[in-house]
Amino acid sequence: MSVAHLAPASARWARSGLALLTGDATPALPRRDHARRLEALLAAARTAGAEIDMRLFGERAAELGLTRRGRTSANGTARLIETADGWLVVNLARADDLEAVPAWIGCGLGDEPWAALERAARRRSAAELAEAGQELAIPAAVVGGRGDIQQQARGDILGGRVVRLAPGRGEAVHHPLVIDLSSLWAGPLCGQLLGLAGARVVKVESAGRPDAARHGPRAFFDRLHAGHESVVLDFATREGRGQLARLIARADLVIESSRPRALEQLGVDLEAAFAANPALVWVSLTAYGRTGPWRNRVGFGDDAAAAAGLVVWDGSGRPMFVGDALADPIAGVSAATGALRALSAGGGLLVDVALREAAAFVAAADPIAEAELGEVVGGEGTWRWNDTPLAPPQARPERGSAPIMGAHTAAILAEFA
Repeated sequence: MSVAHLAPASARWARSGLALLTGDATPALPRRDHARRLEALLAAARTAGAEIDMRLFGERAAELGLTRRGRTSANGTARLIETADGWLVVNLARADDLEAVPAWIGCGLGDEPWAALERAARRRSAAELAEAGQELAIPAAVVGGRGDIQQQARGDILGGRVVRLAPGRGEAVHHPLVIDLSSLWAGPLCGQLLGLAGARVVKVESAGRPDAARHGPRAFFDRLHAGHESVVLDFATREGRGQLARLIARADLVIESSRPRALEQLGVDLEAAFAANPALVWVSLTAYGRTGPWRNRVGFGDDAAAAAGLVVWDGSGRPMFVGDALADPIAGVSAATGALRALSAGGGLLVDVALREAAAFVAAADPIAEAELGEVVGGEGTWRWNDTPLAPPQARPERGSAPIMGAHTAAILAEFA
């Protein structure tokens, strides 16, 4: 049976490239039509001016050769852990996270972190563990948490929030100058899509703390940053912070993925930025949003997706990850769409995208009717869904190499002095 003859929901998931990234030994079947929601995000971005397709949601996995791992994320840094009253998602992606586990749960310094955490979790609530972990800047959250104080403060947002902070210019901004202060995946993907739509993108990094994605697969970093310019500034000095302020003052659009507290430490003030440049568009990508009691909480793609409820459940009622850090590309596409629309409206707007809220849009997809679910059969290399092979994750075509770090610093500073 061809994909064209499958039930629509099954067909979308089978060809999405995410089927082989979801589940454990056997690829798992989502009981909601997540693929339709992902396609809706792409359609909105294309309408706004970005040309993209479903491959971008799984292309990091394609570059790294990742596959599904059940309750462990595809890249191995996050896990779903059962607690006394539910499920917790924890992402120990950084060395600092691993080192903070003993202080978090009171285990010995020599204990294996994951084993100690699983033991401790059986005696404590998911919300209590998440709160204590976040106090140590560990990405931890209740799986599928709804109705918490952050959601109550921000409202039931599915996607992103656009807030007017200045009058704008009353006309569309064409070929904008984008200053990209973001890192990892969501923000750089937003910058890449803006570049494909005709923007000039300048990536600005800290000399002391450059984008951590530079330590990952070069092909993936190149894919996100090819065709951009690269500037390195020393944010620890007054001169470096002043240079950053001048770049922001000349920008049509700024992308950042820092918690508000971190921006304040750099002396970056949104009100001042919009007062100096009323046509500015500011795109903020954070784990839980720029406002609300959790505005300074940390989170990455895998834990933010699970926190939004974007998981699948096995026959025993245990959650498993969906895709690879899926909240990142979902938020990146959502941010690019909001950014392009804000530019078309003449600017003066803040585009506030939270990874959890963006993933919640996909998690809230319509349920798939029982008769349309189908069955996954086969083995590695031969998995089929209703007699149709499951498509593996794929990467979009290469567009060149990213510039050498700091290659354009002198020229850009001279241009915008």
